[in-house]
Amino acid sequence: MAEIKIDAETIQQLVDQAVEQNILNAIEHLGQDPAWLEKIERMINQAVVQRTVARIGSIDVPDIIRQQVDKNMEGIHKTLLKEFSSTGIKDISSECQLTVMDENVVIENCLTTKDLEVVGSTVVKDLTVKGSINTDNPSWNTLADAVSEKALVHLNEKWKTDLVAQVTKQIQENGIAFEQVTIDNEPLISGGRLANKITDSNLQSLGRLRDLKVTGEAHIYNTVSVVNKRLGVNTEQPEMALSVWDEEVSVIIGKHKAKQAYIGTSRDSAVAIGVNRTPHIEIDVDGLTTVKKLRVGQHRISHNTMVPGWSGTCGDIVFNSNPGPDQVFAWQCLGGFQWRVLKSTE
Repeated sequence: MAEIKIDAETIQQLVDQAVEQNILNAIEHLGQDPAWLEKIERMINQAVVQRTVARIGSIDVPDIIRQQVDKNMEGIHKTLLKEFSSTGIKDISSECQLTVMDENVVIENCLTTKDLEVVGSTVVKDLTVKGSINTDNPSWNTLADAVSEKALVHLNEKWKTDLVAQVTKQIQENGIAFEQVTIDNEPLISGGRLANKITDSNLQSLGRLRDLKVTGEAHIYNTVSVVNKRLGVNTEQPEMALSVWDEEVSVIIGKHKAKQAYIGTSRDSAVAIGVNRTPHIEIDVDGLTTVKKLRVGQHRISHNTMVPGWSGTCGDIVFNSNPGPDQVFAWQCLGGFQWRVLKSTE
């Protein structure tokens, strides 16, 4: 029989294989035992918890959290920077320059409006300025003009009425210093005389005038009119140099023809001349003239039906207003009450 040599290393390998096989068989057998599996699970959990607690106790948790937050914020900052850069906001500042809150937006380190530059159009809902505003620019003038225009539009009629009432009251109480009022650097009133610039007015009443010059038409109280070198009374269209209307009667005075004047009517109306509102000379529409009493030179000429019974002037003649055949046709005064009969010679 051959000699078998077994060294220590071989024995160790055989032992290890036997142990390993026994352990595997035991584990396979125990793997089917629920009580054993539950016990193993509790042991594993306890070991994991103990190792975890021990590991956490040796870790600087705040530092890890801070590193993780910084890492996340860096990613967020890069994302926002990329996003805002594509939408019109570029952040190249080294310090905080803008603080955005729920109710306000604060521009940090901005002392004056010169430190803030806005390029292009900007829409601001509410604007509060604590300090001065630069007015030396066209934009301010445009804003001022717009505000002034809207303010004037919102002035109502009551405001105007109140202002007029206040001015009127002030004038009534204190008067107006017209000497200080000028028109084209000329006093409105100087020495009681209106400025030469006053060429038109709507005066309703005047005191006594010492002098009046009118270079155009003049109409006075719907009664007297001066038109084209003619004077009209109760008419604005005088027909001659003087034209007087009284209801339907028109009396005119003026030139009739060369070197001849005319006094009479311009319509189909008779003319009466008299005194004390009593007509003594009458001219009808046909030109018939009636003279109630007539004296030619020194002699009066009249009519009667009998010998005059009054004292006359020598030479006066009284015609018989009712003559008959072989009767007296007139009487001639010889002076006083003496009258001579005048008959025809037939």
